[in-house]
Amino acid sequence: MELSTADMATARPHPSGERHPTSAKAVWWRSFGVLLLVLVVRNRYLFVTKIYEAEDFGANGIAILDAKHLALLTGNYSRLGFFHPGPVFLYVEAAGELLFHDLLHVVPTPWNGQLLAIFILNAALIATAMVVMHRHHRSGIGSIACLAVVLLFAAAHPLTVGSSWMPYVYFAPTLLLMVSAASVAAGRAADLPLLALSASLCVHGHVEFLLFAPVVVLAALVTLTVRRRRAGTALLGGDRRHWFWALGVAGVFAAPIALHTALHWPGEFAKYFSYQGSGSRHRVHSAASTADYVLHYWSSGTVAAVLLVLAYLLAKTCPRPDLRRFLLSALAMALLMSGLFVYYAMTGIDQLDQTYVGYFYWSVPLLVLMIISVGATVRLAERGAAQWAAVAAVTAFAVLATVVGQHRDNPYDPPPRYRGVPAIPGAVSILAGKSSGRPMIIGMDHDAWPDAVGLILYASRHGLRMCLRDPRWRILARPQSVCSLPEIRTGVPYHLYATVRHRAPNIPILARLHQSVVAASANG
Repeated sequence: MELSTADMATARPHPSGERHPTSAKAVWWRSFGVLLLVLVVRNRYLFVTKIYEAEDFGANGIAILDAKHLALLTGNYSRLGFFHPGPVFLYVEAAGELLFHDLLHVVPTPWNGQLLAIFILNAALIATAMVVMHRHHRSGIGSIACLAVVLLFAAAHPLTVGSSWMPYVYFAPTLLLMVSAASVAAGRAADLPLLALSASLCVHGHVEFLLFAPVVVLAALVTLTVRRRRAGTALLGGDRRHWFWALGVAGVFAAPIALHTALHWPGEFAKYFSYQGSGSRHRVHSAASTADYVLHYWSSGTVAAVLLVLAYLLAKTCPRPDLRRFLLSALAMALLMSGLFVYYAMTGIDQLDQTYVGYFYWSVPLLVLMIISVGATVRLAERGAAQWAAVAAVTAFAVLATVVGQHRDNPYDPPPRYRGVPAIPGAVSILAGKSSGRPMIIGMDHDAWPDAVGLILYASRHGLRMCLRDPRWRILARPQSVCSLPEIRTGVPYHLYATVRHRAPNIPILARLHQSVVAASANG
């Protein structure tokens, strides 16, 4: 009996050795669905708990109000006195607020909807990274193993995928940046748009990525160019549409940055260069202290060395040349990102106790673990017991990621399962009643700023004018939250005292918040 051409194609072994290979679409939906389900179930309190944000969330909320009106051109604030380059993550949160709170009413307060949008974004970006890897290893077992590794990592560091605090939000885009760069470097030009997307997301997030992202992209493009020249093929070849899509994506993300720079020349870039060139604000750290800082994200130097060596051995000995090329490229991107981070930590971070600056770097250990999982499982040609073991691992780690207790990674972190400041609505109501429609002018002690931005945000959402007297806070609370001179003359002054003992005698407390008390201003 002779086989037809179709039968022969069906009978030909798949490169992964599996009889029924999993499609990339199935990998994406499976990964996205499991990750999002874990995040939603773990944070189900969002659907019933009213959360009135303050601290950094309150400051970002003021910017998100602009984003809801398509009027935001800069990113979140920096404590160093500038805005980070781009607003995309604040627009994502604005979309979540609009959809889940304003339109669908599935959450009781706006911040809850913002966090749900970040969950969706993180799940989508990580699922996309796993699809990029799947297109190289083409193994259903490998994809399941990668998902298990991600869930295990999420159990160990739950806020990397489960928080809208900006230092954590950069984690998922950085993972996709390295994976897509590795794919392009390995010769797959079809992933150029994903490389442009992930690099642009990173640049929008934090000024440090103005160094990291271009270098990673350049490394991928140079490697692709060299590879094609050696093969005797044109750089563009039949991939012109991928290059055009990549340029289009980069152009869309560059537009708000370019527009803000043009409208407010030289924009934020002069502040970036001023900070980087200021020897008075930070110093070059020693190699030992920098190494301790970077290795913190690996748990220890021993763990880092073992994982990197194991990843290299599994990649180098991979029996499939195409997959070996990708795994080695992925490991090279992890090492490149590590080198860039070492340089930035040594020269660009003013205080090395601020580990939150490098939370994005946890994506590097995760990528190394994913390389190990693919390198180990791709050798298993039969689905049988190996597949069921991988499914069992995903199930176990999903449960673990759902129920394990959250924790702070350092004292700068917001509390796990953020609860906001419940006293904010009552405080705003009291001040609005005493102000009789006049602007509420807020002065404050420095350490009272977390509550102040929460008050201003809540008042703004309800059509009340509350503003800060001191213009030095315009970066934190945005220029629109700083009082004008006519408002100062006609408004009612209040003051936020960081502690009761700092309050002037005989001035009654009007409201108590989380980190401060509100009283009539002693200057009023």
